[in-house]
Amino acid sequence: MKNISHDFAEDVKTNISINELLQVQITDDPNPATYASRINDISEGKLVIAWPTNGGIRLLVHRDQILEFSFVREGTAYAFSGLVDETSLDPLPQITVILSSAIVRVQRRQNFRIKCLIPVEVIGSVRENPWDNTTTVLAIRTTTYDISASGIAIRYPKLIPEGTVLEIKLGLPDSGPPIKIPCRVVHSESLKDNQTQYRTGITYLALSESERARIVRYVYRTQLKGLHP
Repeated sequence: MKNISHDFAEDVKTNISINELLQVQITDDPNPATYASRINDISEGKLVIAWPTNGGIRLLVHRDQILEFSFVREGTAYAFSGLVDETSLDPLPQITVILSSAIVRVQRRQNFRIKCLIPVEVIGSVRENPWDNTTTVLAIRTTTYDISASGIAIRYPKLIPEGTVLEIKLGLPDSGPPIKIPCRVVHSESLKDNQTQYRTGITYLALSESERARIVRYVYRTQLKGLHP
């Protein structure tokens, strides 16, 4: 766990700095407009940025919203995504952001993923033979192998075919209720250290802003704990 947390801290420490100029966009917004910002402070992996503006108009943001960020350093473009954790207008308009993905050269962003044991229920039906319409009902109670803002992985003694649609019920260790999420299997492969078990990767198909925010905050807090033995 500490190595994962260390990577999280190092990502911020080595790849971004105070006074870095940022361009900000709303995730999945068809409006291509970008808003300019600057990093005012960095604390425990959180970025405190000037409220993004475009032509003097502030970006409309709210807590728990996911935003896309980009910046250029020495001619190379970098990108990451982040969750709006807090907003403030006094003494200056600022937004506090929790990173939800690694800072990478412009390409497909990888969400921060941590190994953890969280209770999860998995329900669905599986066609074990592609030439047979017979299905097997899945009703699994287990724990996560790892989790991120985009999906989870579980260990299971059978291969679950790629593309299988499932519903998971995730019990985060916070004050909120369990989260029910429609999902799809993206891969299932045997574990090198245990050939009788498969690591099954599952991606979320639909997740509300508040649910994704809970997961991002859990990942962030778990990573942060690893920095303080």
